[in-house]
This record gives sequence, C-alpha cells and structure tokens, in this order.
Amino acid sequence: MEERRPEVETPAAEVAPAAPVAAQPVTPKPQPSAVRPKLAGSISIGSIAVPAPKQEAPLQAEVKPLTQEDLERYWKEAGDELGLSNLLSEATVSLGEHTGRIEIDALSVSFSDEFKPHRTDVMQLLRKKASMPMLDCRVTPKFVESKALLYSPTEKYNAMLQRNPQLQELRKLFPQIDY
Repeated sequence: MEERRPEVETPAAEVAPAAPVAAQPVTPKPQPSAVRPKLAGSISIGSIAVPAPKQEAPLQAEVKPLTQEDLERYWKEAGDELGLSNLLSEATVSLGEHTGRIEIDALSVSFSDEFKPHRTDVMQLLRKKASMPMLDCRVTPKFVESKALLYSPTEKYNAMLQRNPQLQELRKLFPQIDY
C-alpha cells in the first residue's frame, strides 16, 4: 500500500519567484527514416569533418633530358650551395647506362666514406635541379692496388735461408715446418 502525504499549502510569500527560462533554439525534428538509435558515448562518422584534399602542383609534361654538361654544372652548383666544393671536386660525375642514374667515380681513396653523410642532400638538390625526382646514383670508390707477392713454401724457405743460414739446423730438427 502506498502512503499518501497530505498536500500542504505554502503561503505565496514563501514561494520563490521562478527563474526566467532561457529560450531553447528550436530544431526541426528529423525525418523518421533518418532517426537511428545511438549508443551511449558513440560518435557518428558523419559528425567528423573531412579535410579538403590538397591540390598538388601539376606535373610537367615535357622534361628536358639530362645532358652531361648539365649534370656537371648541377654537380658544381650543388657543391657551392651545400658548401661541399672541396669534397665534390674529388669525384667526377657522368651519366649512367640507364636513364635516371648517374655514376660518381671517386678520384681519391677517402671520397666514398666522406660522401656518405652528404649523399642524400646532394642527390635531393640534383633531383630538384634536373627535374628528375627518381634520379639515383652509384658511387664507384677508388682502390689502391698493390701486387701481392705469392711464395711457395720452398721459395719462402730459400729466401729465409739466405738471410739466416742457421735455419738449416732448425730444419733438421723440424722437417715439416713448411706448412
């Protein structure tokens, strides 16, 4: 059973005046087909703003082919702009066998190691100047060749025997020291 409370009338002086109600903007009711149930805390994909696609610069239809003279000029300009004139003067640059590839031939032994940290910067500048974004390079390092003298064990023993004749006595004790 429910217990009912008697209603008590309060005098008009004790009733606080009602606060003014802010005007709520009236929004039109959505059509019944557009009404969908929402889960608590869900986000509607339609409420997320889609960024406008970026417009890229139009590509050039005609690209001037890279010539040896242009490549040498770009190589020198890259050295001047990046402050690597001394380093880049230690190599010669030429067009590769395939289009879009250049050959860098080192004139000094240390060029390849010194060029590695600057390779990306130099190639980006060359790509920009040549208008060839896929330009690639191959570095051919310079090696110092020296003849290696190969001796057979008998030749080596004879050369050592000429410098130290007492080696013959050692060979009597150890006949198999050749190998």
